[in-house]
Amino acid sequence: MSASVAAALDDLYDRHLKLTEHTDWAYHRLLPWDRGRDFGKAPWDASQGTLPAAVTLAVETAMLTEVNLPWFTAGLVRLMQAAPDALRQFVHTWTSEEDRHARVLDTYLVLSRNGDPDARSRLVQSVVRVGWEVPGDSPFAVMVYTTLQELATRVFYLNLAQVARSADPVLDRILKTIAKDETLHFAFYRGAVAAYLDADPERVGTVCDIVPLFAMPGSGMPDFAQRMRSASDYGGYGLPEYLEQVIRPILRDWGVWDHQVSAAVEAKRQALKDYLARLARAADRVAARRTALAPDH
Repeated sequence: MSASVAAALDDLYDRHLKLTEHTDWAYHRLLPWDRGRDFGKAPWDASQGTLPAAVTLAVETAMLTEVNLPWFTAGLVRLMQAAPDALRQFVHTWTSEEDRHARVLDTYLVLSRNGDPDARSRLVQSVVRVGWEVPGDSPFAVMVYTTLQELATRVFYLNLAQVARSADPVLDRILKTIAKDETLHFAFYRGAVAAYLDADPERVGTVCDIVPLFAMPGSGMPDFAQRMRSASDYGGYGLPEYLEQVIRPILRDWGVWDHQVSAAVEAKRQALKDYLARLARAADRVAARRTALAPDH
């Protein structure tokens, strides 16, 4: 690793620590504690929900993704053992910040009585028991993946907040607060990947390999396809948003199409263009389905 990359990583980590001083939050200040009731005296039933079913499902899906934090951390620590110190320190900082996300979402759903708390508890245990394997075989490959993951979750939370705002301003605030964390995490990983690419443009080949493999860590949970279809149709996040708000912007930011690369990497770059063309066609089909579902259609 070059000295310039090491310096860039140190600067990114220092910047992250400074920014988080101004965005730190405690989940107990976000939650609507006044809505809490004793489940022994007032058992849950579906009529108590206050959110549209699709919004509840989207929030629950986000929470079920976040509960995999122990597996994320274990995999990142393993793959970052030989990484620069700034990357290893960031994994620990990232874990401490991500730890709040599942708790605030789960507690919100319990307090607001949206969704069956017993079924959700069993589902959490199931998801954590299955676990998750960190993709990639190098710190750089993992950082490409985590950049996409952090940006995708940022977009998901912000778009869902727009949908949830009219139903519950408290949920809107919670989702936007989590999105701030994801924004800072994304910024660190994006900058780290950019530093490596500037030092060695041939790493574009790894980017081209990882992007088509990306899938949100919750993809192994039961009914994940159904959950994401609901989020796409009613929750503000699906293939069109993934393509236009996640994939295309980050590839531009990294200059994936601009770096001078070898013929072998150029072939991978062409394969990525073909993948994006297929993704665009699928996104068009999703957009057409949404139009058909619209109330005034």
